[in-house]
Amino acid sequence: MRVLRIAAAVSVVLIAATGVNAQTVASTSATTSTPLPSPTNPLSYRQCLDLLQQSNRALRNARLQLDVSRAEVRRADVAPNPSLSASVSNSTARRYQVPDSDWIIRVEQLFERGGKRGLRTAGARALERAASLDIRETARQQRLALAQAYFELVATQQAQALALETVAGHERLRLAAERRLLAGDIAAVDVSRLRVEEGRARNEARSAAAAAEQARIALALTLGIETRATALTASDEFLPLEQPVPQPHDLELALARRPDVAALIARIEALEQARALALAQRTRDVTLGVQTERAPSLGGNVFGISASIPLFLNNDFSGDIARADADLSIAREELARVRGLIQADAARARALLQSAAERVRRIDQTSIPAASQAAQAIEFAFSRGAATLTDLFDARRQLAAVRVEALAARADYSKAVLVWREAVLHEEVNP
Repeated sequence: MRVLRIAAAVSVVLIAATGVNAQTVASTSATTSTPLPSPTNPLSYRQCLDLLQQSNRALRNARLQLDVSRAEVRRADVAPNPSLSASVSNSTARRYQVPDSDWIIRVEQLFERGGKRGLRTAGARALERAASLDIRETARQQRLALAQAYFELVATQQAQALALETVAGHERLRLAAERRLLAGDIAAVDVSRLRVEEGRARNEARSAAAAAEQARIALALTLGIETRATALTASDEFLPLEQPVPQPHDLELALARRPDVAALIARIEALEQARALALAQRTRDVTLGVQTERAPSLGGNVFGISASIPLFLNNDFSGDIARADADLSIAREELARVRGLIQADAARARALLQSAAERVRRIDQTSIPAASQAAQAIEFAFSRGAATLTDLFDARRQLAAVRVEALAARADYSKAVLVWREAVLHEEVNP
């Protein structure tokens, strides 16, 4: 009966511990599910950066992965549990009475040697640091996605406004031509051509509106507010043209501080700890046991102590060590590969930034003034009857195309600035 009371007490303790753990998990789940914020509209780039930190799904998932890594540290930094066993046996043949039975209670504890617990904990802490750095890297990547989406929306919004302006210009020209038609000052075929050109401009305005809608959806996906996509508008302009291109003080040091590189280094440290743990498996653990037995046949209670160690006859853990060596070699090669990619990405980002800046200057200083001057001259000549309607259409189309190209160039330059700064300067840019 004493053994049954001990077993019941152990069960009560285990049930209570399970209840506490369940309550802890429930409270943790309640704290991680936070409602999404409601953004104001229109949105500046700085507001989008703040909203990105709160509602971006990739960032939220990365933070949850960090919680998993912290839990792994708690799992690793523990000693093995002792085991409790109880048994009832009868030592007298053909006599199965309970008072004559032997009652045995045994407690065993495994003692790890070779620093296994410390190695497990060190590896888990290295993975925790890697998960924390993964959050920074995910934030960097999502800021790049935000830059692409935000300035694409800025470009499409301005392109839509430009298309509507073109439609209004064609409408004014068509109304003036209809009045001239009533006065007999213009041919009906020219009015028909103006109507066709106006319809073409309206179609382009509709396409521009569709492009702006797609840009809103892309921005909403990046921010994690898909249900509010139709109401999003961007309030900022393009980034100003900078001269010269910003440079880090030490490019090698800047690239070494990239969070993706730092996370790989932390994972290599974890794999080094895993290799050391595989080697530590060859250090034999010791299991100590204590036993008490109530034996009526022996006239009372007896006690016993035992110790056991494993014999490495079939497995000397050479496979585990070889696997740890291979994983470590792969991780080091991956680090070298990523460093090379980062160098190439930085060079490519700088080249794209310089190219985008030169394109913006060329369009602003040459293309737009020339196209505007040509369009004004053709419109003046057309009003005096010295130019054809075809010449007027061509000049207006050329001016509209150049202005749209200027918007695209400004958007590409703004994106290139952010890509360059995120690649080597690790800066958040507020237009």
